[in-house]
Amino acid sequence: MTTADAAQAPPSPGWQTVGHAAARRYLQRSHEAGRIAHAYLITGPDQVGKRTLAMDLARLVNCTPAPDMFDDDPSQPCGRCVACDRITRGVHADVIVIGPHTPLRGVSTGTRESTPEQDAARTLISIAHVREMQHDIALNPFEGGRRVVIFDGVDRMSADGAGWNALLKTLEEPPGYVVIVLLAPTVGALPQTVVSRCQVIELNAVPTEEIEKGLIERAGVAPETATQLARLAAGRPGRAFAALDDETTLDRYRQAVLRVLVTSAGDIEERFRYAREMAGEFGRNRESVSRELELWISVWRDILLLKHEVTDAVANSAWIGELTDIAAAVSVDDARRAIEALDLAVDGLRRNGMARLVLEVLMLELPPIPAGIVEQIELGEAGESHADGWDGPSL
Repeated sequence: MTTADAAQAPPSPGWQTVGHAAARRYLQRSHEAGRIAHAYLITGPDQVGKRTLAMDLARLVNCTPAPDMFDDDPSQPCGRCVACDRITRGVHADVIVIGPHTPLRGVSTGTRESTPEQDAARTLISIAHVREMQHDIALNPFEGGRRVVIFDGVDRMSADGAGWNALLKTLEEPPGYVVIVLLAPTVGALPQTVVSRCQVIELNAVPTEEIEKGLIERAGVAPETATQLARLAAGRPGRAFAALDDETTLDRYRQAVLRVLVTSAGDIEERFRYAREMAGEFGRNRESVSRELELWISVWRDILLLKHEVTDAVANSAWIGELTDIAAAVSVDDARRAIEALDLAVDGLRRNGMARLVLEVLMLELPPIPAGIVEQIELGEAGESHADGWDGPSL
């Protein structure tokens, strides 16, 4: 499906969050009972749906649907009223999203407005962001019923502690019309004093079937494409939907799988060259290396599944023929050892180990696959170019 196709798909009313039924039900019942908390902490992996759920909450507490807009359930955000539409488009005056790159306006901070260059270079949420938020929430809602402030990536708060202290003060005595939503990967990424003042909502991986259904119903994606994207998303709906905005996503994914197979079949010199390229990329973009290693894990997981003749759960279904051949040529212990080595490498990089050393050890630990299987793959011009060097992450 192209970007144009996605743009023509009809908008879906109601909750935009894909999966996470328990979290949606909890927020909806709290709203019905008039018990929306003043602060929430939503945790979960990147692109699992934290920000989407936060925006759904903003729509829920500010929605003004017409009486006949729903036939059976008037308590969910309608997605079509003026308030919902403005929140979705990011122009609602009472819904504020703050991240490290959010521009600073100089309001109540004694500083000038930040420049686009400064915003792009900023990697942390600063105390200036928190002070500007405090200035904003001191004002009554301008066009809605509630002011909603979403801190996207609150774990990236400046390390000096001043930002946390200022945020904690707001959480202790927020105005009654304010809802503050903190988004972070884990509870442990935040000070316990902050966590204790929030209602915690933990989001886990979404089943493939739910992501597939969401792609079809919300974006009009063809079933076969939805199946492939849902499997590759690894439980993170945001990845699947982001792929719709980039027509090269599936091509880059195929090239990345080929890169994994070529490296697995290569000699030690080729493996170490790959490790050097990955280490260099890690210094520029950790997320892209993280996704590459996730792809490695998914490939070896598929090989292990195919060793046990479990085909329905294979993530890289477009490569099932090649992976079946590899599964026949390696042992169950090989597959398990590969997954364990990859898990150790992921953990080592997360702990800020020396990237090149961690990745070179990984290349030594990974079992080889028969070169003949890779040689039979029709590389094509694009595949050959990407097999010889790094060119970004997969899905």
